This record gives sequence, structure tokens and C-alpha cells, in this order.
Amino acid sequence: MMVISIDGACRRNGKPDCVAAGGVFCLDIDDTHLLQPQVPGSMVHTTPKYQSNKLSGFERNSTNQRGEMIALKLALQYICDNCDDEAQIITDSEYLFNAMTKDWCVSWKKKGWKTATGGTVKNQDLWEEIQDLVDTIACHDIEVTFYHIKGHCISIGPVTAADALRQDTTGETLRRLVMNQYKETCNNPKQVILLKEAQELSVKNNGFQLEPNILRRFVVLNLVADRVATECVEATELL
Repeated sequence: MMVISIDGACRRNGKPDCVAAGGVFCLDIDDTHLLQPQVPGSMVHTTPKYQSNKLSGFERNSTNQRGEMIALKLALQYICDNCDDEAQIITDSEYLFNAMTKDWCVSWKKKGWKTATGGTVKNQDLWEEIQDLVDTIACHDIEVTFYHIKGHCISIGPVTAADALRQDTTGETLRRLVMNQYKETCNNPKQVILLKEAQELSVKNNGFQLEPNILRRFVVLNLVADRVATECVEATELL
């Protein structure tokens, strides 16, 4: 199963010289070897195998919302190229989540990219590309499920995150650092409140509470995608 977290970042949002970026962190979880007989009559419990990858893209004279959409487009393209069964996409953007789970994008396309009030859909160019990728994925019988998660439930030092991403271009080193950070601070009163809010938001948008291990995974991957997007913006600023 493929689990993908997406996020956007920008500098000077709302201004003509805004730089926006989309960050994507992909975690391919292979659990086919779990609970497989190692010798006749025995079962050996092992842990899943993970393969990580990160993607990013940027746009000048853009907006924060377009950065989020760039991340979604990159994630869907990655699924088209690398997935053959099922994938999960995690986002902290309610706008993207609703657009994909409530068929807003499908409706806009049917109406000639007009909103319910007759106005032109903002960022139509990206939505057209996104819907084309969604249609391609459907043709290949790949099941994609979207989940909404509260963003920024945990933090990590920006320098630490930047160093980890420079040392390991797959993003796996950063994922492990964030996972350790989660474990170390999971009983911190402030984080307990944030995780409670994340569960409340999950009930509202996903329709259910997340199991503790899934909540941890979503929170960790969300932060990694956030730092990937931030890395891309900062690198673009130096060009």
C-alpha cells in the first residue's frame, strides 16, 4: 500500500512576487512478508518494509493554494507511474479534501469549469490537470482514498529538518526523526490537546476517529511533507 502526504508552502502569499511550492512524501509499505510461514508450522512476526521518496515542485508569481494543488498533482502523477493497487493521500487542506471527496472537481468539469454561482473556477489550469490524472488512475482500477488531518500537531527544528533532507534525498531520515519526536512528546500537554483536536477534525471530515497508530502515521507524514515543501521554497529563493 502506498501512503502519500501532501502540503504546500509559500513566501509572500498574496503578493505579486509570491513563490509557492508543493511538497510530497511517499511511503510505500510492503507488508506481504508479514506472518508468512518461515518454517513449516511456524509464523514469524516481523515489521513492515518501507520505501520512501519525496517530490516537490514550485511556481513563481503564485499563491499558497496553488502550492497545495501542485503537491496534489505531483502525488497523483506519482500514483499513475508507480502504483498498481491502492493508495492513500493525506492532506491538511480542507479545500483540497472536499474538492476530491465531494466531487467538486467532477462537477466543475461538467459545468465547463464554472462554480455553482456561475463564476469561473479559480486555478482552472491546475484543476484540469488534476482531474485528468484522477481519470487516468480510475481507468487503471487504482483505488485512491483521501484523508484529512490537522496540520502542525508536532514540530521539529527547521535546521534539523533541513539537514536531514540534505543528507537523505528520500526523506526517510527525516521521517524517522519526526517519528522519534512524536514518541518523545506524545504525552506533552500541548501535543495532547493538538492530537485531540486532530481526532475531532477527523470525525468531522473523515467520519471516524483514527486508530492511534494511524493518527501517528498521518501526523508524522504531514510534517515531513510540510518540510519538503518548505525546502523547495527556500531552494527556489536562492535561484
